[in-house]
Amino acid sequence: MKPTITRILVPTDFSTASEAALDFSKTVARSFGASLHLVHVFEDPVVTVGFTEAYAPLPPATRVALVDDACTQLAHRLSGEERDRYRATTEVISGPAAMAIVEYAQDQGIDLIVMGTHGRTGIAHLLIGSVAERVVRLAPCPVLTVHADRTIFKQPQRAYLPEMPTQVPA
Repeated sequence: MKPTITRILVPTDFSTASEAALDFSKTVARSFGASLHLVHVFEDPVVTVGFTEAYAPLPPATRVALVDDACTQLAHRLSGEERDRYRATTEVISGPAAMAIVEYAQDQGIDLIVMGTHGRTGIAHLLIGSVAERVVRLAPCPVLTVHADRTIFKQPQRAYLPEMPTQVPA
């Protein structure tokens, strides 16, 4: 049996890099006839003091408002026609971003994750880390990362030549 891509997960933080990943995932989904699953991870705030981290709960009304806003933003990422074409789903989930993405991919039987990456280096990478990097290391399926500053070139349909004979006359 030939492996194929039928379910594509597109995590988004609503950044330019995430938009580039969504555009690329549409191209892949169209090629394979795959469904798209858009997810935004809502991370509860964590306060870092020295070398320790502490959970800092939001007031319930604030948390509900932020999650509702994320749901609204997520709903506007695809048009109604695209939602139908890609059999798309959208969901806001909670937790540490990388682990929540990996768990969602496992639970939903995702075949490919397409996500944006900001390409941070140096001290910013050290302090903030990279969600994409952690997902690549932990994901149960292939992960394709897309930079926001990369232009995606769509190639015209390819022409295939007939098969060559196994023996070429001398």
